[in-house]
Amino acid sequence: MDKNIEAVYRDIQAIKIQGATNVAKAIAKALREYAKKLDSKKSSDFIRDISFAGKYLVSSRITEPMADNVVEFILHYLKKNKDNEVPELKKIMQDAIDYFFVLVAQNEKRIIQTGEKLIKFGDKVFTHCHSSTVINILLAAKNNKKNFEVFQTETRPLYQGHSTANDLRRASIKDTLVIDSAAPFLISKISGSKFNVDKLILGCDAISRDGSCVNKVGSFSLALTACLNKIPVYIATQTLKLNEDAKNLKAIKIEQREAREVWEKAPKGLKIYNPAFDKVPVELITGYITEFGLIKPKDMVDKVKANYPWLW
Repeated sequence: MDKNIEAVYRDIQAIKIQGATNVAKAIAKALREYAKKLDSKKSSDFIRDISFAGKYLVSSRITEPMADNVVEFILHYLKKNKDNEVPELKKIMQDAIDYFFVLVAQNEKRIIQTGEKLIKFGDKVFTHCHSSTVINILLAAKNNKKNFEVFQTETRPLYQGHSTANDLRRASIKDTLVIDSAAPFLISKISGSKFNVDKLILGCDAISRDGSCVNKVGSFSLALTACLNKIPVYIATQTLKLNEDAKNLKAIKIEQREAREVWEKAPKGLKIYNPAFDKVPVELITGYITEFGLIKPKDMVDKVKANYPWLW
């Protein structure tokens, strides 16, 4: 396998590249460079090699459908033009990837515009892990002179919440870091008037066809607590994260991380359960903040079918 492809695979697996959108973009860039090096004589061989490399990169993290979708996007254009010679196919592939990057950037702007409108003056917003989309929504609200406060988890065992805290403090956004085990209590009304969380805004790694989603482990307990306390739960995401093969959450595999991330020198024989993600069922989700505006979970599939027919 190409050295650069191998390096990107390792970086994704080690979470040096993190976030569903960043992983998808990294895979697209790696395939773009790989295509330039290929000396395939036949178009069929070129498409086969790109397909193999793409699937290999996607396998670095099994719960990232946006990564899979960018590979499908590239292969869609290659197969559509399979009668062209290899040099033409390389140009078509470059153009497809360039278009994908433009699409992702445009989508992000629309998501930020929609999400920013949901944040009201005086709001207390709770978030989890490190979502660049959620952070950009909060930054936009700050730039619009809105006065609000953020609460966010530390996100063990890799502490991605520290990155969120750094981003928010650099922007002078009032922020409180909450230990993971205290987060559901803080969100609940039982915690008292000191907190009174107004809304939960989470990122997203995968969406199933029924409108449920997968996000960083801990998301389920936060969404469940919010729902029980009649606090709206919003998922900020590109609809390109839809897993068209997953009818519901049962069909989405959850990545299991190494035990040493939790306890490097654990007692011998101790079993450690360390999932990277958990699942948020559709009934807990108020709405999705997307490139198509704020949409109900039940409308997700229709929006994707209408706008991204190549996924089907």
